[in-house]
Parts: sequence; C-alpha cells; structure tokens
Amino acid sequence: MDLAFLLMNEAKYPDAKSVMASAEKIGIPMTLTKEGGDGPMTFELRNGGSFMAQLVEAPHPDVATMGFGPTSPDPDDAAAAKAHFILTALGLEGDERTRDTQMAALAATLIQNCDAVGAMLGHGVVFHKAKLFAEMAALGAEVGALPAEVAVDFTIAGEPDDRMSFLTHGMERYGREEFFITCPVTGRGALDFALGMARWLLDDPDKTLPTGDTVGRTAEEKIIVQRVPNPTGEGKPVVRLDLDS
Repeated sequence: MDLAFLLMNEAKYPDAKSVMASAEKIGIPMTLTKEGGDGPMTFELRNGGSFMAQLVEAPHPDVATMGFGPTSPDPDDAAAAKAHFILTALGLEGDERTRDTQMAALAATLIQNCDAVGAMLGHGVVFHKAKLFAEMAALGAEVGALPAEVAVDFTIAGEPDDRMSFLTHGMERYGREEFFITCPVTGRGALDFALGMARWLLDDPDKTLPTGDTVGRTAEEKIIVQRVPNPTGEGKPVVRLDLDS
C-alpha cells in the first residue's frame, strides 16, 4: 500500500470526470468505481490496482508540529487548511522510487482539480507546495522518475556562528545516504547545491563519496566529505558537507 496526503482549503471532493481526464493526460488512465460523498472516491487503475481518495473534514493533525522546508507552503496557509485528503494506492509495481513516482502522479490528478495547499508522500516529513508537487509529479511521470525536489524532503535549521543547515529526509529510502549540508546564513547557492547532490546520487546509483574525498560547486572549491551522526539523533550516519560561502 502506498500513501500520500493533501492539505485542503475546502472540504470538497473534486469532479471525478476531471480527475480522470487529468489521469489520462498524465499517462495513468483510471476508471471511476465509486463517487466520493458517503465514503472515499475510488478508481480502478489500468494495471488492476486501485486508487482511493478519502476526504477528512478536519485539519491535518500533524501540521502544527511538522517541520518546514524550502518547498513548503507558508506555515500560516498550511495551518489554515480546513480539511485534508488521505490518498491510498494498492497494486503499484516496482521499487520505491518507481512507486513513489506513480503515487505522486496520482496525487497530482486531485491537486489539478481542487484547492490544495500542500502535498506529501506517505514517507515524507514536510508538506510541499501543492502546485510545485503537481508539476514535479507530472514531470516524473513523463521521464519515469520523481524529481528530487519532492522525492526527497529538506528541512532547514539554524547552526552556531551565523550558519544554517539543510538536512535531507528520504535518500535512505532509495538506497543512498542522507546529506547534512551547512553554510553561512548570508551564503548563496547552498540549496541548489543540496538539490544537485541529491539528484546526482539518485540518478547514479553506482556513485560513492568516500570519507575524506572532496566535492565542490566549481573546480576550485574543495568541500571535504565527512560522516557524522544524524543531527536528528535517529538513523544512520549522514554525509556532512560544510560550505564556506
């Protein structure tokens, strides 16, 4: 079973025909088996699986305590969401990234037809802006792999000495190590660098980063690859990269 969640401004099911039209366009045709209302809206997928959208007419219970990242909706907008959807798919095939690509595309069929604020996959730790999530999901369906922007979550934290950090969540799901990247608060380009590193390792499963090696944004920049305990206090060690600017 694969999951996703949507934050909603309105407690309302989208038009089923519009959802199916979006599904056809995005390349995952499905057939309505039950209208939403007295229960979930359900669809049958072409491969024999199923997709279910359950509207919950209440705010998402975890929004107030969840982290936020660079792709998250405004915290006030997320907190103001009146309802949420629990999206469930059965019968998706393939490895984790393949299923996540399909699940994100299914979520996008609703986002494109309702007033959604945020979206996240079931394993996520932050909500992403709904429109961005749908755009990345559509791209993922087209190219066959969900982009790192929404496949992997990034949280931001303050660090000593006027520094900040980006921590990934989800790289381990795809067989890679998480990244912990620090930079000056006044620095520029750290997020692009973090996204680039995530894309690089996701797209090249044979690539390794030995401790003590260096990486950089330019030929001259030498950022030492370190491995340190996960700053959350949980999970495996993470790859730490300290940017000077």
